[in-house]
Amino acid sequence: MKTLICITALWLVFFITGTSPALGQGGDGYTFITSERGPQVCVGRWLPSSDVALPGVCDGQVFGLSQLSAISAKQTVDRLDQLLLALTSIDQKLAVSNDQITVLIQAAVNTQTSIDQQVRQGGEFLREVISRRFDNLPKEILENDLFKEELTRLKEDILGEVEKQYSRRQPAPSGK
Repeated sequence: MKTLICITALWLVFFITGTSPALGQGGDGYTFITSERGPQVCVGRWLPSSDVALPGVCDGQVFGLSQLSAISAKQTVDRLDQLLLALTSIDQKLAVSNDQITVLIQAAVNTQTSIDQQVRQGGEFLREVISRRFDNLPKEILENDLFKEELTRLKEDILGEVEKQYSRRQPAPSGK
């Protein structure tokens, strides 16, 4: 008896679903339906009829599959065109930004080169001034061997310190 009830219940389920013109609910509010004109799509909400013999009602627009495909393709082309325009605009803005960055980098390199050159010139000038000042000391001081020796060491120490200071400020050569 239980087997007969189960078979009857399954038969009723298949009969009811087989006679309903709505084939299934698609994504985004689409319901696929069968009609005398072939398969169609209800774009909106499908309201099934309370009477099994009558078809349901589409609360929206009904399109044939070919019409829906054409509309969907047109919308896809329009969206892709919009996306292409947006990507082209982004590409142009990135190109302008890259050009500006290149100009800034070149200006920074030129500025650093100018600073390095000024530092070198300043170091050379300072060494020349120190050497000249020691060379222009009075002859009486330079004739004394003890003073001359001490002054020469002092001159070498000062020039050594100047060299250290100016060589520290110059950047290490880059691999460019």
